[in-house]
Amino acid sequence: MPVNTPLEPDVSEFSEPIIQARKRRLSLVWLVPVVAALIGGWLIYKTLSEKGPEVTIIFKTAEGLEAGKTKIKFKDVEVGQVTELSLTEDFSQVSVKAQFVKGAEAYLTENTRFWVVRARVAAYGVSGLGTLLSGAYIDIDPGKPGKPELKFNGLEEPPIFTTVDPGRVFTLKADRKGSIDIGAPVYYRQITVGKVIAYHLDPEGPSILFKIFINAPYHQYVHENTRFWNASGFDMKLDTQGIRIQTESFVSLMVGGIAFDIPNNYESPGEAAKEEAVFTLYANRDAAEKIDYAEKKLFLLNFDTSVRGLSPGAPVEFRGIQIGEVINLKLEYDAIKKSFEIPVLIVIEAGRLNLKDNKAPKEPEKVIDYLVAKGFRAQLKTGNLVTGQQYVSLDFFPNAAPMHITYQGEYPVIPTLPTQIEEIASKVGQFIAKLDKLPIDQIGNDLKDTLQGARRITNSPEIGEALHSLNTAVKEIQMLTASLRTGTAPELNAVLKQAKLSLATSKAVLETDSPLQYRMKETLEELSDAARSLRVLVEYLESHPESIVTGKGSEK
Repeated sequence: MPVNTPLEPDVSEFSEPIIQARKRRLSLVWLVPVVAALIGGWLIYKTLSEKGPEVTIIFKTAEGLEAGKTKIKFKDVEVGQVTELSLTEDFSQVSVKAQFVKGAEAYLTENTRFWVVRARVAAYGVSGLGTLLSGAYIDIDPGKPGKPELKFNGLEEPPIFTTVDPGRVFTLKADRKGSIDIGAPVYYRQITVGKVIAYHLDPEGPSILFKIFINAPYHQYVHENTRFWNASGFDMKLDTQGIRIQTESFVSLMVGGIAFDIPNNYESPGEAAKEEAVFTLYANRDAAEKIDYAEKKLFLLNFDTSVRGLSPGAPVEFRGIQIGEVINLKLEYDAIKKSFEIPVLIVIEAGRLNLKDNKAPKEPEKVIDYLVAKGFRAQLKTGNLVTGQQYVSLDFFPNAAPMHITYQGEYPVIPTLPTQIEEIASKVGQFIAKLDKLPIDQIGNDLKDTLQGARRITNSPEIGEALHSLNTAVKEIQMLTASLRTGTAPELNAVLKQAKLSLATSKAVLETDSPLQYRMKETLEELSDAARSLRVLVEYLESHPESIVTGKGSEK
């Protein structure tokens, strides 16, 4: 069967095509991706050129941190951003990767510190309240210059101060830590001027070393003679002015604190304290204001009675002025004397004894020996009746037996006297001993006999008769008195009335304008004239006695 094939055209009938080359033109469509590529390349270049280092920060927790959102700030300026959060290989911590801006290399050294800023409430203050709205962020402290570093261990708590904060760091040395902790405030005249930034044991001894930071400009008040003291809690004093309670602030009551000032007994504050200067941290303000004398001498006091209430640190006073303190006391048994003694070791600050006499000895031992020869003795006295605390009193006792300082080992011994209570007890004992010597029984018998004799006398008939006679006499006196009152008294009143009338009559007679007074005056004048004539006659007869015989007419 024949196969039908399609008709094929006759190629020969067509002429060969003529190929002509066309001129190609640049299309605007290609310009768009080129421009986009250029812009993208420029953005990549700009991003890479402005891209800073990438660092890794290790935190214990990622609380408040988010990749792509959490910022890294320095002085509230954004310098980086968290890009990735992951756990460390042992799943104990969080690894935070952060991308910094260009130029941040200068901040990233071995001394750089990172911490998360979030709302915190601590005993010494509240911080980070702004993050309640804006969210947590990572803060940075560049620290001092050091080697470049890209991996850091973040701080779990914000540092007390940063290296950009103006101020100075000082070191305080104390025997005990007390209630002072990191972040505790530092006060100057009850104004908060700094904080405690660290503390640790002294590698050279058992002391505690505190690091404190004083903010500017208050660090200029720290001088060589500045004293620091523990201001934790409150100080209570009981003295002649009553009870006094002193505290720096309510915060110091809760978390403790440190205060400093220059004691009043210093005339000059001294030079300004340098960075990292070391100071002593005293237990309280009184201890800080106490003067330290370089020259000190140890002495020993031996007591053979109870020293209850005496403890190390008790004052040693001379006439009310403290010149030392008790260092130690213990109990010793003397096998030779077969008795117990209580040696009390005291320290006397020789600088407190000012000797004006240039001839007096200057050495402390010679001075005390000179005073002991004058009756200088030690005695225990009660300083507080409420607590029973005792102190050592030094004074002169003129009646004390002459003595000199002796030595017990390396310490000179100052003689002691019994306490006032012991002296009273001794005198009471002596009085009782004297009473025991009195013949009490004989005195009692004599007194008994005397009382019996008195009883016999009072009960005798003679005493009864005498009392009866006395009673009769009293009755007679009463009768006489009644008679005088009823009989004599009216007559006496009549006599007194008559005398009164006579005196009134005499007064009327003696008045100046009365007739009797006028006659008496004339009579007195006549008597005066007669006396005058008689005196003339007498004078004439004295000069002419012959006239008595011849008469007055015979005179020639």
